[in-house]
Amino acid sequence: MAGMMRLRRLTTTLMKPVVIILVLGLVVGLFYYIPRFGDVNTLTLYKGPSARVNKVTLSDRDFNEAYLRFTQQYGTFIGEDQIKLSTMDYLIAKELVNQEIKKRKIKVSDQEVDDLLAEIKLYNQIDSEEELEYLIYQTGAGSLKGLKAMIREILAEQKLYTVLAKEAQMEVDEAEIIDRYEELEPAHILIATSSEVKAEPLSDQEALKKAREIYQKLQEGADFAELAREYSDDASNKEQGGKLGRVPLSYFKMAFASEFVEAALKLEVGEYSEPVKTQFGYHLITVHDKKLAQGAAYEREKEKIRDELLAEKFSAEKKSDWVKEQRTKHAKIEILDPYLLGYSLGQEGKWAEAAMAYEKALKDKRYKNELKTYLALAGAYKEREEYDAALGVFARLPKGLQGNFQVDLEKAALYLAKGEQEKVKAVLTAAEAKAGDNLGNLYQVLEKYKEAELTAEAEALEAKIAELREKIQKEQEELNRRLEEEQKKLEAERNQEGIIETPAE
Repeated sequence: MAGMMRLRRLTTTLMKPVVIILVLGLVVGLFYYIPRFGDVNTLTLYKGPSARVNKVTLSDRDFNEAYLRFTQQYGTFIGEDQIKLSTMDYLIAKELVNQEIKKRKIKVSDQEVDDLLAEIKLYNQIDSEEELEYLIYQTGAGSLKGLKAMIREILAEQKLYTVLAKEAQMEVDEAEIIDRYEELEPAHILIATSSEVKAEPLSDQEALKKAREIYQKLQEGADFAELAREYSDDASNKEQGGKLGRVPLSYFKMAFASEFVEAALKLEVGEYSEPVKTQFGYHLITVHDKKLAQGAAYEREKEKIRDELLAEKFSAEKKSDWVKEQRTKHAKIEILDPYLLGYSLGQEGKWAEAAMAYEKALKDKRYKNELKTYLALAGAYKEREEYDAALGVFARLPKGLQGNFQVDLEKAALYLAKGEQEKVKAVLTAAEAKAGDNLGNLYQVLEKYKEAELTAEAEALEAKIAELREKIQKEQEELNRRLEEEQKKLEAERNQEGIIETPAE
């Protein structure tokens, strides 16, 4: 539902003030609020070195932390090699930023860290040690000290982006500053008339009567929060005294019911409204805080907000270009992992250089016994139409990797490119035998048969696949029949056990 019942949830997600979204997004927006794993040093994951940035080698621990998080988010959509390359690129960019911060001697004071932590706690309605511990868990900081270190890093990066934005002569409009500054912190008590809110809502007349009774209690001095906890039908925030959290004023005007908005904006801080009717029922509204773009407070905050907006704009619009320029013109970047270097060069279409990198990877203890290294190297030669060199790669396969089904498919593609039809047929016949009853593998062989225009072989394999599919279907039907019989048997036994004999009188 578009209105009140989602307000509490939205308050802790979509309605977080943009300053917090900005702050948590500047460094690694993908990663915040994803718990870090325990001690990554105990995990046998990636072993570097991966890359060096201006003589600073990226640590395996940082690599594995980032790699785990990328995998957690994108592992079902992106392959392992791409995730590792993205991890390395991310860490290179991060190191470039950190080095630039040191170069420009950008500092963050303890007071700035404490102030931002206080803002985060305020906007996330963190009122207890338990809630703070959960925030620490969400950010993956490990401890309060770790959280403060993370905030210090974020603020330093924000300051750098502000400087770079000004150097790039980027600007923000006054309207953007106002939109960032203005906010409202409303609370409400809802007496529902809608079944969307409550299973058995009151009638309109009954709800209005009850709302007026609560309003009378407010006039007599009763506490708004206590009344909300006792009477409000909005279960999403009643235990918080009806608080809806801090909401950017522009969003509040757009997302809340118009009647609710109109009434709330008329209130001064601490005042409460008479019953207000919306599609959900009758609301009693109060405002705990209101910030408007006027007066001395706004003037004091204006430049700080301008800097935050500049940092955000630079991060969104210019950061990738800045990183690229640093990598290509100013920094010395060395990719030390030969396999990732080959993969990166392949993505750029530099297949000769990629082949050289993969050749080096075959001498690296991390990759020399990996089938993917040989497949990647053969693929690089294939892209250069060096088919004999590609076939020669498979002649170098270690004993444990020989006779692999995937190798047969790749060799078939190479023989086909060379126009050696008989060798294509021989290799695919071997691959078909290795596939056995694996339908997925058989379909791959069938596709290769068709590419090679081996019509008779393709037709024979299609018939084989059809028979195999029919066999599998019959086996599944038989299994389903047995399961159904077993289920009926169990139900009959349970029914029999449920019969209680009554002694004859």
